[in-house]
Amino acid sequence: MNFRYLVGRVSLLLALFTFAPRPAHAVFGGVGDMFVTGDVSNTVRTYAWGTGNFIGYFGTITNSPLAIDFGTGNGRVLVGGFVGGVLEFDVATGAYIKTYGGPLWAWSAVYSPSGTVIVAESATDQLLEYNATTGALIGLFAPIPGAPSDMRYGPNGNLYVCTYTGTMVYELNPINGAVISAWTLPVGTRPNDVEFLNGEILVTAMGGNKVYRYDSTPVHNFLGAFGYPGWGNVHGIEISPHNGHIYVVDGVMAQVFEFDPITFVCLNPNVVSPPPGDKIVDIAFRPDAGPTPAQGTTWGRIKNLYR
Repeated sequence: MNFRYLVGRVSLLLALFTFAPRPAHAVFGGVGDMFVTGDVSNTVRTYAWGTGNFIGYFGTITNSPLAIDFGTGNGRVLVGGFVGGVLEFDVATGAYIKTYGGPLWAWSAVYSPSGTVIVAESATDQLLEYNATTGALIGLFAPIPGAPSDMRYGPNGNLYVCTYTGTMVYELNPINGAVISAWTLPVGTRPNDVEFLNGEILVTAMGGNKVYRYDSTPVHNFLGAFGYPGWGNVHGIEISPHNGHIYVVDGVMAQVFEFDPITFVCLNPNVVSPPPGDKIVDIAFRPDAGPTPAQGTTWGRIKNLYR
């Protein structure tokens, strides 16, 4: 092979490697990767699914971030925080889009089935509704005493809201905000986040520093609790879309913990690597940005596909 030709090809490859833009996954975290908020460091870190290896920092975060919630199919993500309202970003680029509310403590926000944004303004004990296009305030969605923290839509379509100082979880009508049910956690606990698994409702709470389990009946019977030795600020909880396992964030141990969804035994107390090294709060897996959510798979569906 001609030596000059070889040198030219190597030089071209080096130039492409050096100057070509890095893919979004390498910079911001791709579909399925883990996004972890850190209120003290003012960061949203991303970690690769499967290995837990650190990828990089997402967005320019200025609100001491708490909850992180992705939209379904709109390519956007909402980041609540202690100050400055809720920040909205483009998922693919990390570009800032707008702020909802502020400058008060607003723990979390979700995209509603009505196409609006519901913000948990913890400082004023209320859920506020905003126009998702303009960011303009529409009005009060629901009064929630006790500093509303993180929230999530349940399998039944209703909105479940934790209260950090109120020691309660509220189930709300997703359209008008009316209270459908509510229940109290053990005295001294501070509910942070809520998740749903196999007909159960899982609630993380500081104070007790456990994940409390309840059934989905209107009375919400207590089923038990699980945790890990050394937890001090248990916060975010998420069910992995990859393996169905439970992932829980603790701020004092500054790690993400993986639990079996049947036995609730801890499978991995060191999910992310290297450890963040500072207090972390919430976790979310980046969904597909496509307009159609992934369809649940059953044995019957598989048989129909291959008939």
